[in-house]
Amino acid sequence: MIKRKDELTKIVGPIEGGKGEISRELLIEGDELQNKAKVFAKLTVPVGASVGLHEHTDDYEVYYILSGKGKVLDNGEVVEVGAGDVVYAIDTEHYIENSGDEDLVFLAVIVNL
Repeated sequence: MIKRKDELTKIVGPIEGGKGEISRELLIEGDELQNKAKVFAKLTVPVGASVGLHEHTDDYEVYYILSGKGKVLDNGEVVEVGAGDVVYAIDTEHYIENSGDEDLVFLAVIVNL
């Protein structure tokens, strides 16, 4: 199956109480994932913006950083991430913030346990 760019759901706004207007393109969502995951999305986080602190308890989240630089909370420690890095959160609080001088762009998937 193929979804064309103009068929994607696009949402702009804050996420999880974070700062700024985050752009989300929902690449695959809902029934398309056959209850194996909640969403597969591309996020663009402007300079200084963030996805707020949140926790996954009945699912887990994976980020694959495409471009830009960010800071993430990883098991209680703030760590720098950049292009090519993978971040995943299972039963822990986490956030991601753009700490660079260009957009932070990453793929995100929320997988059901």
